[in-house]
Amino acid sequence: MKSVSLIIGAGVLILLFGAILAGINDFRTDDVEEPHNVTTAANVTTAAIVLSQELFGDNTISATVSSNLTDDAPVPSSYASTTQTLTISGLIESSSRRLTIDYEVDGLWDYPGAGLVARMWPVMLGIGVIGIIVGAVVAATKRGE
Repeated sequence: MKSVSLIIGAGVLILLFGAILAGINDFRTDDVEEPHNVTTAANVTTAAIVLSQELFGDNTISATVSSNLTDDAPVPSSYASTTQTLTISGLIESSSRRLTIDYEVDGLWDYPGAGLVARMWPVMLGIGVIGIIVGAVVAATKRGE
């Protein structure tokens, strides 16, 4: 019966794995919001914006953009980590707008060891769940359950 309880516990951990990963990501990052005034010229639908801090993971998935113009459909399309420049596409040509960029930055930059350990938590959790399941199966077969 103890083995069944362990396997149920491992199943609960597996079900909560997505929420645990979201919590770890929230722990590793800080949110930054920056407003930028941008004007596009004729036949130009992109804008290059220099961010004040480095984008987390150098990945555009860590950024969202909104515009005060309803016809704009701003999307972060590329990021250059050397210059911290985020390229925004989906803008209307020949218009001025205020873009608000919400992005994530490394929240553990002053604790480099914590960032490394936080990246390892999902692996440790996965190994722990596998260990619980294997241990429960081995214990059950030894007792004949």
